[in-house]
Amino acid sequence: MITDISQKISHYLVQNGADGNNDAVLSYGAECFINLLISDGFLLLVGVLTNRLVYLLIWAISYSLLRINLGGLHAPSHFWCIVIGTAIGASSILVSRIWLINTYITTVCVATAALIAIIIAPVAHKHKQHIQKQRRRIKQRVAVILLCECLAIIIYFQINPTIASYIVSGLIMATVLAVLGALFNPR
Repeated sequence: MITDISQKISHYLVQNGADGNNDAVLSYGAECFINLLISDGFLLLVGVLTNRLVYLLIWAISYSLLRINLGGLHAPSHFWCIVIGTAIGASSILVSRIWLINTYITTVCVATAALIAIIIAPVAHKHKQHIQKQRRRIKQRVAVILLCECLAIIIYFQINPTIASYIVSGLIMATVLAVLGALFNPR
């Protein structure tokens, strides 16, 4: 169903002036967007039900900024993408508490994740082969995002450690998926 809708969106865009050579890219982009809307809708619901909406939004921004640019492991179907994406977001409620226990370990984990993310960016996937042409620019964008997130973590650990812990979770979860994608994505 999502594939059909995304193909209709892609055909509509091509009929209204988009480059016809990019039909597959447009269709894939529409699929990603639809999955994102559904996953984020469920994540918002989890946030409301757990009274953690603001924290989950902070996590989603941290995670998504890095994930979109870094890339990573992809689920085998739209259904699993939605289920796993929602589970990853919801698990940040539990994982974020870990980062508050020991700031030294948190610092080491963040520094390690940031270094790994910069080294492996961008992670290739069979649907994103075009990213290799823009590798240097994407790597720079990932580095800027990581710098901003690390600065936010430092600042918020002083102001509101819970916010900082959700940013940490977003950064580390996106990097873990990138590592898994580098190892297991079909090429």
